[in-house]
Amino acid sequence: MEPRVLQELMGQRGVSLHVLPGQPGTYAPLPEKLHPTLRHWFTESGISRLYSHQAESYAAASHGDDILVTTGTSSGKSLCYLLPTLQACLEEPMGRALMIFPTKALAQDQMQKLEKLISGDELTVATYDGDTPKSQRSAIRKSANIILTNPDMLHVGILPGHEAWTKFLRNLRVLVIDEAHVYRGAFGGHVSWVIERLLRLCEWHGNRPQIIGCSATIAEPVTHFQTLTRRNPIWIHTDGAPRGNKEVLIIEATSEDESSHPSPNADAGRLLAEAVAHSVRSMVFCRARSSVEQVLRAARKELVKRDLDPQMVESYRGGYTVKERRQIEKDLFSGKLRGLATTNAMELGVDVGGLDLVILNGYPGSIASFWQQIGRAGRSGREGIALMIAHSDPLQQFLASQPELLFDQGVEPARASRENPVIIAAQLKCAAYERALLTSELDNWGETAQDVVSGLVEGGEFQRAYDQHFYPSHDPPARKVNIRTASSSHVRLLLPNGDELGEMELWRAYREAFPGAVYLHRGESYVITELRHEIGEALLVPREVNYSTSATVQAAIEPGVTIQQDTLGPATITLCGATVTTQVTGYEARTLDGGGILEEHELDLPAMTTQTIALRLSLPMNDFDATNPDQIKGLHTLEHVMRSLAPLVAGCDRNDIGSAWYLVSPDDFSASIYLYDVAPGGLGFCEEIFPRLHAMLLKGETMLQNCGCEDGCPLCCLSPSCESRNEHISKKAGLTLISRILASLGP
Repeated sequence: MEPRVLQELMGQRGVSLHVLPGQPGTYAPLPEKLHPTLRHWFTESGISRLYSHQAESYAAASHGDDILVTTGTSSGKSLCYLLPTLQACLEEPMGRALMIFPTKALAQDQMQKLEKLISGDELTVATYDGDTPKSQRSAIRKSANIILTNPDMLHVGILPGHEAWTKFLRNLRVLVIDEAHVYRGAFGGHVSWVIERLLRLCEWHGNRPQIIGCSATIAEPVTHFQTLTRRNPIWIHTDGAPRGNKEVLIIEATSEDESSHPSPNADAGRLLAEAVAHSVRSMVFCRARSSVEQVLRAARKELVKRDLDPQMVESYRGGYTVKERRQIEKDLFSGKLRGLATTNAMELGVDVGGLDLVILNGYPGSIASFWQQIGRAGRSGREGIALMIAHSDPLQQFLASQPELLFDQGVEPARASRENPVIIAAQLKCAAYERALLTSELDNWGETAQDVVSGLVEGGEFQRAYDQHFYPSHDPPARKVNIRTASSSHVRLLLPNGDELGEMELWRAYREAFPGAVYLHRGESYVITELRHEIGEALLVPREVNYSTSATVQAAIEPGVTIQQDTLGPATITLCGATVTTQVTGYEARTLDGGGILEEHELDLPAMTTQTIALRLSLPMNDFDATNPDQIKGLHTLEHVMRSLAPLVAGCDRNDIGSAWYLVSPDDFSASIYLYDVAPGGLGFCEEIFPRLHAMLLKGETMLQNCGCEDGCPLCCLSPSCESRNEHISKKAGLTLISRILASLGP
């Protein structure tokens, strides 16, 4: 499918075309000291040489160094850890290796590759995760040389019962951490402590395994590796793999009225169907689970119109059952599926046999994810096409109108929230259950960990004796800790017959599983009839509807202890602890095609209160007139601008950041704007924004100036999530306030 055809399908939308040039490969011979059996396997598989970075990785591993590899998408990073891992296990028959992948799908994919590579019975390889039959687990623990798992299983299924893994831990020689960039935010914070728990048990058995990490391109990758492992790696980043040319189309958001133009979900579904109809293997990446389902429905509807099989396309996202995920993965790997709508669950290095076209249904939330997703097109050195459809969202339109920010600005770092006190408390309970905490360990872990332990002792959750801290229970705490979020509360989605359709976090359920909410699952629609938040259940019934729903959320913020403070012209900016109370007060029913509002409903749901980190921008009473309509509009508009641009500055998803504004703050009577980390305890995003707030305001000024609307539109400062329905918003007033703040700073 030619880029010209894609442009024509998008009508009169603004389009920019960017060609990313390919490169020839740089090769190296197979290492001389390669084990004869491994050399034989490679010869049988048709592998006669390596890419230069693969050879470099093998050489560094041969010296016992910890390694981090950050070459491009589809550059053969797997061999960077497979070579030294297989070599180590062949040289030492009792040696063991553990490979950690962020998803079961990726582990299954790598398992298939290993089974194709390995012949004979020299090595035993197995996956060990929640899908592994219990009847096979004992044999795997005792005899498998290489085990493939995920952080969740390591956290809840291996470490708490480490007595059964003594032989494995004592002989663990290589620890592989694949797709390390995924371990960011709360998930990354948990994983860093899960790895800490694993390594301390290995140390207890007199063992120190070598660590090999692989990651997509991120800023400060070595720092990220150090946060995850507390080790200093050899960094290998010169990519020797060949790469074909890639054409990338950036489609601007429509400036037309939403009700008269198809939604981006409908556009993406139509493009997916068009590609599949022409036998073009394609994938659509969506930011939200609901968007995945809407794209699937739109694509299948279009295929039916063409008398084609709608089952050629599927969806893949979190919340599906194990059985559903395995079947979709099987159909994808086999080539039965020609198209897939997915969240970033398929952003990782799962080999789907090469994709001709990748469609980004909106900006994925970070520049790193943008590169990772477009990198899925044209795998294995082939040419490919990628396309990003910008939504009617200020940040997305800003990036679409200035695509150089995507292509020329460096990618963001991946920040793992290792110092989040909520995460530390949960993980140290798990660690103490496995083996009493020593005072020397607390000294190595830092001041926050020491404070958390003191609090656990005072609260009776730890017992202290002989400079050790014990967890006073025989019930493993890991079962109560969900490592994919800072919160462990979940809600099960139940059908009338009692079958479970899926699950979601409690905070997400308040926003997506409220009574009356439409829930989409693999192209089918359901309506939530009851949310039993106190017992973690939501009831839903199948129902075909022609609308979607979105919650209206109100937030109140009470600032706490000041962490850092500075001035920005007349404004004071403060990084502080905060108590955030949020409440879903109602929801809107919107048309599927255009997003127009059909109905509005009120809800009476309990409020949720969390302790987190916030950034506050305050204007004193003598510099802000709370009775002046233009200044009121300027403040509210600036809140929208700051929240819109926060993901670009912090490298997070827009749903990770909340915001609020006060004309008169209760504590000091200033006019204030707050940005806050949504997750309990904070994920470090506001800390990222604090020193970059000046740069963010400069981008905000440019964004407002470049929009061609009269005085505010969805492409610059209107927000569908605004709790006051975009009242008191003015582009001109926002520009005036931003310019006043920036002008006082000088050139």
